[in-house]
Amino acid sequence: MHCGVMVTGYNQGDWGRLMAEDYDRPPAVSDADNMDDTLYMGELVEPLGFDSIWATEHYGSAYSMQPNPLQYLSYWAGRTSRVDMGTAVIVAPWWNPVRLAHEISMLDILLKGRRLHLGIGRGIAPHEYASLGYPIEQSHKYFYDVVNAIWAADGAERFTFDGEVYKIPPTTIRPQARHKGDLTTRIKAAFTTKESARLAAKNGLGQMFVSGDNLDEMTAQVRQFNTIRAGLGLPPDQPTTLLWMYCAETAAEAEEGWQYFHNQLIAAQHHYFEWNNSGFEGIHGYEEYLKRQTADVGVADAGFEARRMTQPIGTPDEIIEKIKTLQKAISLEMLVVHVFYGGMPRDKAEKSLRLFAEKVLPEVQAMPTPINPASLGHPLNSLAQRFP
Repeated sequence: MHCGVMVTGYNQGDWGRLMAEDYDRPPAVSDADNMDDTLYMGELVEPLGFDSIWATEHYGSAYSMQPNPLQYLSYWAGRTSRVDMGTAVIVAPWWNPVRLAHEISMLDILLKGRRLHLGIGRGIAPHEYASLGYPIEQSHKYFYDVVNAIWAADGAERFTFDGEVYKIPPTTIRPQARHKGDLTTRIKAAFTTKESARLAAKNGLGQMFVSGDNLDEMTAQVRQFNTIRAGLGLPPDQPTTLLWMYCAETAAEAEEGWQYFHNQLIAAQHHYFEWNNSGFEGIHGYEEYLKRQTADVGVADAGFEARRMTQPIGTPDEIIEKIKTLQKAISLEMLVVHVFYGGMPRDKAEKSLRLFAEKVLPEVQAMPTPINPASLGHPLNSLAQRFP
């Protein structure tokens, strides 16, 4: 199994200031200091034997301070020589497709033969859409225009594109990529709703989890997606999954990791649903997020206990067993672990990462990744998808 590391910075301690809208003073810990610690952690990834470095895309808050992931990964391309790079995710509606195709091609050059694993999403937080000037209610339209445009660009000497949003005249992508024609053939998409899953399958995208639900829900999501794919005559897909990791020598020490994880869920709740958020009311395609925003139970607490069965937080042996269970349930093929989050001190994050690399990583990399029955679509459901 391929095992990568998400390298991104979270200024967890700044949420009290942001939620109070106390902008007359700076963060207690500067973003620069926070990112220096994040960069330090990133420097450990290749020497410790991991397979890839991953980045995400966010704007404006203390949650995952990571704009343009391709810029960030270009830095890591120059700092490393062996590991692949991955995006989890590029938010497609926030990009001009010609610019995106150029930047993907350039990063492929900088990687000198290593691979870029592309994960793409459409974004959630209304404040990010508003600050960037894109209409959130048209996110699906923008998303698929961008995806189909970069497909048209990949491998073409010259291409045009006539989409709903973008009309691209005859254009060439330069520098031409090393893996020209094969840059975008295995894109994974982040989605949560059945309609988004249907659109992703229809457009030939794979599946990426950017959060961990309980095991039954995760299995059902993969099975649903593969049922839709089967109905379209497509083979089953194996997901790339991002999980929150804290590796400790004892179960008592690992409990600290669960507190950092809970802190991270609260930060996500602030970023997506509370801070600087005008709400999801009336936004087509975001009805599920409206339900979450208006639920009586906070997003951070909903299902927290169930996630103890899916997140790789625990002793090395416990983590290995969890990953084995996930592989059987969802046919997991590629695992990406978050290692520095929720206000975790850098020294504890480093200790956790080193222990995982020593005791867990070899076992994970040796794990076979078959497609298992639990994640396959049902033939009768496939027929229903094909003949509704």
